[in-house]
Amino acid sequence: MAEFLRRSGYQVREIADGPWDWKQENVLLVLGNLNWFPKLKKQLLKHGRPADSLVAIWHYEPLPPPRSSGQRWPAPTPREVATIILRDRRATDIRTNYFLLRRLARQGLPDILAVSTRARAEFLAEHGIRAHYVPLGYMPVFGRDLGSARDVDVLFLGDCWFPRRRRILARLHKRGVNLTVRGDFKDPALWGERRTELLNRTKIFLNILKLPTEFSGLRFILGMANGALVISEPVSDSFPFVAGRHFISATAEDLPGAIRYYLENESERRRIADEAYEFVTQQLSMERSVAQLVELIGAPVAV
Repeated sequence: MAEFLRRSGYQVREIADGPWDWKQENVLLVLGNLNWFPKLKKQLLKHGRPADSLVAIWHYEPLPPPRSSGQRWPAPTPREVATIILRDRRATDIRTNYFLLRRLARQGLPDILAVSTRARAEFLAEHGIRAHYVPLGYMPVFGRDLGSARDVDVLFLGDCWFPRRRRILARLHKRGVNLTVRGDFKDPALWGERRTELLNRTKIFLNILKLPTEFSGLRFILGMANGALVISEPVSDSFPFVAGRHFISATAEDLPGAIRYYLENESERRRIADEAYEFVTQQLSMERSVAQLVELIGAPVAV
């Protein structure tokens, strides 16, 4: 992301985990989750920031569902419990993320908080924390349409530790769906150009949620940027994506039927995939998201 900002013309100095030297830079932008930077987190929570400086966070990790979704906070998985107990810096469950943002807010931090979905902004507003909606945007690293022959019927790409995902994927296998599942993120084939090649072989790219109705947007961008049709479980707020126009929404029970229909109707599948590709690559660009973020900050940034 820092390199992307530099190529976009912004003055950026990338740093490792804190402590932060306010004498060199008076604007700090944290991309992702402050938990990933424990020394910097400790510094901000203990000492805050100087009066003439500014802290901004663009948080694009999960948060609990807003009340409008009708969903309760789901119980943490055993893996999430382990990362919480061990105080693992990689912990990014909904509770860890929210409690940190709440703790920061009680100390008047950050000056600017942005989140990547409207549902996350809504949840924070319900708890008295103001956040701006800045969507994740497309970058070339997410892929492109290579025009390849598509010989993979259905692909799910993601962490399969979550019980509801395992149940739904197992049910699809039992219903006869020709499903390819890749979830080991240590596999270099799931990154960079090799991931682009895999996605370009894919006809249908599945979005199976970690939590009911939870939406991040990144899996949508990955599928659409590589010309696959995204079929997703229903989400509470898919904005800026429109169901039926950019992707297909189907409940877990209806997924097998929806998959069969769009595998058998190639022209309709391609029509939706092509419109989604155009939308993601031409309108939902990271340049626009970064410009929106920098406008909120109103100053050069260090990352």
